Amino acid sequence: MTTNSIKRIDAGARAGGTAHLFRGLDAGVNRARKRRDTPGSRGPVSIEVPGITRKIRVKIASSREEFEDAFRLLATNYRACGYEQQSTGFFRFTPFHVLPTTVILVAKHKDRVVATLSVVPDTELCGLPMEKVYGAEIEGLRQQGRHLAEATSLADQDLGIHEFVRVFKTLIKVGMQYHVRQGGDSWVIAVNPRHRGFYQKVLGFVPLGPRRAYPSVQGHPAEAYVSGVDLLRTHAPEMNREVFGAPLPDSVLRTPRWSPTRVHYFGKRSTQADGRTIDALLSHVERFGSPPRWRDDEIGTE
Repeated sequence: MTTNSIKRIDAGARAGGTAHLFRGLDAGVNRARKRRDTPGSRGPVSIEVPGITRKIRVKIASSREEFEDAFRLLATNYRACGYEQQSTGFFRFTPFHVLPTTVILVAKHKDRVVATLSVVPDTELCGLPMEKVYGAEIEGLRQQGRHLAEATSLADQDLGIHEFVRVFKTLIKVGMQYHVRQGGDSWVIAVNPRHRGFYQKVLGFVPLGPRRAYPSVQGHPAEAYVSGVDLLRTHAPEMNREVFGAPLPDSVLRTPRWSPTRVHYFGKRSTQADGRTIDALLSHVERFGSPPRWRDDEIGTE
């Protein structure tokens, strides 16, 4: 999981934004921005990020514009960091984003996405993104009975250090409460070793696996960490209070209807997934679904 802003936390230096590079790629579409986060709307309701002067709100992405901005921001950030090669794709849309259980969180200032984070629950169909590098470690957590999700695909733009920390904590709050509401209890991440202090000291993650080359970010190094309802309470009690002190209402944690049309749209413009893979996953999900792994286990024991 990567972001320019965590680099700023570690280095204290401001990195220049490159989001404008991709704006022209689909400039022919002048999108009408519509707010979809009011209490009476069909989409998820947003919550305000506390402790900052700008009004930034976090929500589960539900509109075409929010998905576009999130996946474009990911591609921009990853290329700027050297984590992704140049390609003809517009969006960093991965096979894990095909799944109905994956949620894309966005932080918005006015109508502009300034940060995004994806939460990928563990499924029999795809497993977890970091499993290709930390397979034994992930399987060990499953054997412990943990119901896992991976926090991944983190990116931001135009946030100061203080803003980023507050925004990220709010993204984590929504993502963790969503996962628990689905029956989950634990989270894993793969991060650049430079960022380990932030995740351990601030978020209470504990080491899971050693430094290894991570293919999906062009071989850059990564380390694996895990947290959970129990670990968060023990290792980061203050963060635990921030995340779980006040349960979020259903209107915040509701998810948009899964859309094959949306999958096709982003799959054709993806930097990370070929059409054959997307079509195969889409066909499986349409026929059989793809529930979290622990729900598959429950069905199998009935």
